[in-house]
Amino acid sequence: MLRRTSLSAGLAAMALAVALAGCTNDKPADSSGATTPGLPTVGKPADVKTASANGNYKLITNGISPFWNSLGKGLDAAKADLKVDGDWQGPNPANPVEQVKLFNDALAAKPDGIAVSVIDAKAFAPTIDKAMEAGVPVITFDSDSDTSKRLAYIGTNNYEAGKTAGQETLKLYPNGGKLVAFVGNMGAQNARDRYNGFKDALKNSKVEFIAEPFEDNKDKGMARKNVEDAITRYQAQGLNGLVGLYSYNGPAIVEAVKTAQMRDKMKIICFDGEPETLKNLEAGLVDVTVVQKPFEFGRLSVKLLSLIKKDKTIDAALAELKPELDTLHMTLDPVKHIIDTGVEVVTPANAPPFLKKLKEQGLEST
Repeated sequence: MLRRTSLSAGLAAMALAVALAGCTNDKPADSSGATTPGLPTVGKPADVKTASANGNYKLITNGISPFWNSLGKGLDAAKADLKVDGDWQGPNPANPVEQVKLFNDALAAKPDGIAVSVIDAKAFAPTIDKAMEAGVPVITFDSDSDTSKRLAYIGTNNYEAGKTAGQETLKLYPNGGKLVAFVGNMGAQNARDRYNGFKDALKNSKVEFIAEPFEDNKDKGMARKNVEDAITRYQAQGLNGLVGLYSYNGPAIVEAVKTAQMRDKMKIICFDGEPETLKNLEAGLVDVTVVQKPFEFGRLSVKLLSLIKKDKTIDAALAELKPELDTLHMTLDPVKHIIDTGVEVVTPANAPPFLKKLKEQGLEST
């Protein structure tokens, strides 16, 4: 059996992988991206010519959205640097059943490792565990499945990211505020962590959430309708702040607020930097967003998987990666095998230099 501390088990059980039974009929519990009708489930392949003998890696996101374009850039950078093969895919529609199918298809291709942003942490754990038992290393990024046998997690400490967003929100409301949040599904671990961190930052203040988060199951139309419904339902109770916990929620909030002509009455707080959110920041239509580092999700996922292939154990691979993480000011928990890539706070005031830096990196979103 392949354990966290060793990858010595062979691939003899690979034939079992195609029969994985990790599917679930539960209602979707999603992460950062949103379902976009008409988009393919396969990420744009890199133009870089690589040598598959050095490794072949599969990355599976929680959906298809502009948020993941930067991950693709990071994947391409790692492929060029390490001379390996790899691609990324996202389930469309973005639900747990479709994600398990993608994972099983990737596993059947006999890759040297898989990285996945998990939609439903609990339901997906058996799928990860069976892959590990079949001898294929699995790590998670963006949204973890910490009860599974995954080897490591790369991404944001979502509780701390939520806390940061909450602290920034307090600056916007010196006299108190009444908020409502919007999200794909609260069943996803990153959603729960962000919301809980945000709420904890508001403790002992005059700023509060006045309703449970509105869930949209990563449907952009529903995301906007939820904002419209919240404004209608809670305006009389003094609603004056809207919080988008997922990347696509920010643009949906701005559209609804503009239509309702209520920008002067509403503060808008977002997560992530989809192109539309960044444009809205420049235009002063968003007050603050907390951005992650999906480029590094892609790059570091491939690099860590390649180090696992080389060093044979996760502990040795993480030890070899640590000097680079230190240089990038990222933290490593060597016990839980968690790499916290950190976040940045972007406001209309610092948006111009942030966007300039992003453009210099060849990125349009983050």
